[in-house]
Amino acid sequence: MNRRYARVVYEVARKDLLVESRSKQTLNAAFVFSALIIVVFSFVFGEAVGEREVLARGALWLAVVFGGAVGMSHAVALEGKNEAIDGLLLVPVDRSAIYLGKVLSATVLITAIGTLSLAFVVVFLDYTFGLEALSSIMLVIVLAAVGFSAVGVLLSILMLHSQLQESLLPVLLVPLVVPIILAGTELTQPELAPEMTSAWLRILLAYDGLVLLAGWMTFEYVVED
Repeated sequence: MNRRYARVVYEVARKDLLVESRSKQTLNAAFVFSALIIVVFSFVFGEAVGEREVLARGALWLAVVFGGAVGMSHAVALEGKNEAIDGLLLVPVDRSAIYLGKVLSATVLITAIGTLSLAFVVVFLDYTFGLEALSSIMLVIVLAAVGFSAVGVLLSILMLHSQLQESLLPVLLVPLVVPIILAGTELTQPELAPEMTSAWLRILLAYDGLVLLAGWMTFEYVVED
C-alpha cells in the first residue's frame, strides 16, 4: 500500500468521523438502541436466568450487533443525502481505498458502541467482567468491529437507494455476522480453556480477513451497480 493510497483511506475515515462528531446522529441512535436492549434484558431476564454471566454476555453481543446495525443504517443514510456518495466516487482515486476508509471509520464507531454497551452491562445487569479480563474483551470487541464493519459497509452501500434500507439492513446484516456473535460470546467467557480461546480467536480472525478481502475486491463492482 503506497502513501497516496493510505492517505485516501485516512481522509475518507477522517471525513466520516468528523461528520459524525458534528451531528452525533449515528452514535446517539445506536447508543439508545443498545441501552434499550440491555435494560430489557435486565427487567425481563434478570431474575429468570440463574447465571448472571450468561445473561451479561448475551446482552452485550446483542447490543453490539443490533446497535451497530442501527448505527450503520443511519451512517449510510447520511451518505445518500444530496448524493454525497456519488460525489465521493467521482474523485479519481482507487475505490477500494474508499471502502477501506469507510470500514476504518465504521470500526471506530462500532468499537465505541461496544465499549458503551459493556458499561451498560456493568451498570444495568450488575455484572463485572473483571479488570484482568477487560483488555482481552476490548480486543475481541475491536476484532468483531472490523468484521462487522467490513460486511456492513458493503451491504449498506449496496442497499443505499432502497426505500426499505433502514428496516431491511439489520435483517440482512445480522445473519451474515453470526460468526461474530458466536465467537464474541465464547471469547468473553471468564473461564475458557486456552485451546478453546485460541480456536475461537482464529475463527474470528479468519472471518475478518475473508470478509475484508471480499469487500475490498468487490466494492468497485458494487458501487457501479
